[in-house]
Amino acid sequence: MGARMKRFGARCGICIMMILGMLLPGIRAEAETPYYTWTEGPGNFVVHTQDAYRPGEMMEPGLKNPEDIFLKDGLMYVADTGNSRILVMQGEEILREITSEEMISPTGLSVTEDGIYVADFDKKEILVFDLEGNLRQQIGRPDEAIFGSKTDFSPVKVSVDKRGNLYVVSQGSTSGVMQMSLEGDFLGYFGSNRTNTSLTMILQRTFFTQEQLDQLFKNVPSSVYNIDVDDLGLMYTVTQGSGADKQGQSIRKLSIAGADLISPYVTSIYFMDVAVDRRLNIYAVDSYGTIYEYDSYGNFIFAFGYEDSGMQRKGLIADPVAIDVSDEGVIYVLDKGKGVIQTYVPVEFAEMVHEGLSDYMDGRYQEAEATWLEINRRNTSFLFAYEALAKASFKRQDYAQAMDYYETAGNVSGYSQAFWYSRNEWIEDNLTWVILLIAALVLLWMVIKRLDRKKGFLKPLRDLGGRIKSLTLVRQLGLTGQMLRNPFDGYYRIHYREETGVLASTLLYLWLIILQITDLYVTSYLFNQTNPVYVSLPNLIGRILLPLLLFVVCNYLVSTVSGGEGKFKHVYCGAIYALSPYLLLMLPLQIISNVLTENESFLYSFGQTFIICWCAVLLYLMVQEVHVFTISQTVKNLCVTLVTMGLFLLAAFTLYLLGTQLWEFLVSIYKEVAIRV
Repeated sequence: MGARMKRFGARCGICIMMILGMLLPGIRAEAETPYYTWTEGPGNFVVHTQDAYRPGEMMEPGLKNPEDIFLKDGLMYVADTGNSRILVMQGEEILREITSEEMISPTGLSVTEDGIYVADFDKKEILVFDLEGNLRQQIGRPDEAIFGSKTDFSPVKVSVDKRGNLYVVSQGSTSGVMQMSLEGDFLGYFGSNRTNTSLTMILQRTFFTQEQLDQLFKNVPSSVYNIDVDDLGLMYTVTQGSGADKQGQSIRKLSIAGADLISPYVTSIYFMDVAVDRRLNIYAVDSYGTIYEYDSYGNFIFAFGYEDSGMQRKGLIADPVAIDVSDEGVIYVLDKGKGVIQTYVPVEFAEMVHEGLSDYMDGRYQEAEATWLEINRRNTSFLFAYEALAKASFKRQDYAQAMDYYETAGNVSGYSQAFWYSRNEWIEDNLTWVILLIAALVLLWMVIKRLDRKKGFLKPLRDLGGRIKSLTLVRQLGLTGQMLRNPFDGYYRIHYREETGVLASTLLYLWLIILQITDLYVTSYLFNQTNPVYVSLPNLIGRILLPLLLFVVCNYLVSTVSGGEGKFKHVYCGAIYALSPYLLLMLPLQIISNVLTENESFLYSFGQTFIICWCAVLLYLMVQEVHVFTISQTVKNLCVTLVTMGLFLLAAFTLYLLGTQLWEFLVSIYKEVAIRV
């Protein structure tokens, strides 16, 4: 849910900034484009970057409700649906029109070396033309039994791969993309979307009758909206709407076996079309006129463009329906609303990024380093530059530099791998000296102990230590160690012998807060990726302190009613001493995390879990020993305490809402009086 809100916020940010760019053209005086360009920055935040594409020619070949566009060998093929024709263009020049009496409403097309394949929605057929425009084949509804006797065949999009497979998107089909031979034989479905089964659905299927289930909305996959096939024969599908959002992917890249190959950064659930260039970079356009670019692994590179809401500016799109990319990297977007084809030409910065991406994808990390350093110099917020520079640093065995780049890029696995090599290098260089130093310290300690037994020169230090330990505050703080060794004796000393005080306990509460801060700065990046810059100290303190203090208050109130013998002081002190394992062991665990890799994370996780469980046991013993309860009374007391905490929170939330409404009411009265006076 948090990821979705982040994406929604990023989307809103893009829209707001672009609207400002339209309404306040003065702030864009330095640029030619009527839109902003965005990329992914450190922390996975969407950030503004230099223009990657500038608006090129806007072609107006007299289109009426066009639906698809396809680029092949320097030619552009356009499905001019409203005019029942296919246009073949070279630049702005129309070379020829492909028409036929059989063609009614061409909505999708694909071009190969020997033919033009057209999906005709109203005709409910795939029409196949040769490159000169002569109709040579009509592929209708499959008649195979496996296709189904009642299955509808309403083709809207079509694509052909190099293996001779025909892929058809049929409107409303929830089974995926239809796979057919070039002769029209139905081969099966491909790339169907997934469905998620919620707990509610499981319960409904368990307890509802079949009649009740039939009346419910059926959990069926979302239908594929658009497709494309790259030069390697891999398919890309587009799924729209809430169904895509539930699956988490609007764009899918599928292997020959139908497996997902990427999980792209889903910024929009209203993608209209997808295209792939010769470098296998992925381009998509959504219904708002925004164009997104990803690399072949689904990493977000650029987003730019905006919806034309009547300003008729070049580069803005009213109703995008299709996108394709030329071999030169020029993006073509078919605008159904305007009946035009808008082009976008890559600028120097985009060309530089594409060059770096090409080298990166081919494994030439060091060769691309100079390019990525220049990209990083021009825009320090370009996240992928840090990933590429980390790879280059890792390859030349500069592991410390690679760790810094990986951390900025947010690549935990890469950071762990670089740290593993860096740790090995340090061990190889220093292991001998470490062993000798440990041996020397052990020998020195043995000599000192032997001399002390003869001369007693450490007696003043022992006496000083004894006087310090005898101080009341030190003895009270030292009770935390007793809680680890013998918690029953510790709580006896708290309840009956009053050997602790409010001051010592308050200092321990303060130390608990300090441990939350050290967790941000001391714990290794591998186990805590939180950036302290984005952490609110009051929230950090409140998140750990308020629940604990609320437990203290509620437990005291509940125990007082149920006959508990503990005083408020006993509960206040006992609660923080119950956290003794956390207070004493958490900082060493945070320090130890800095010598562990991702593969050894189980040690850190086990340590955390062990400490938390230990604290839970001590908290249970605190309630039992301080209030002198039996086991059943303790369990009952803890359950009632948790319920009381929930009621307190509910009451606080209700008071907050009422207070907010009261404040708004008073403010409105004040404004009304001020206006009348």
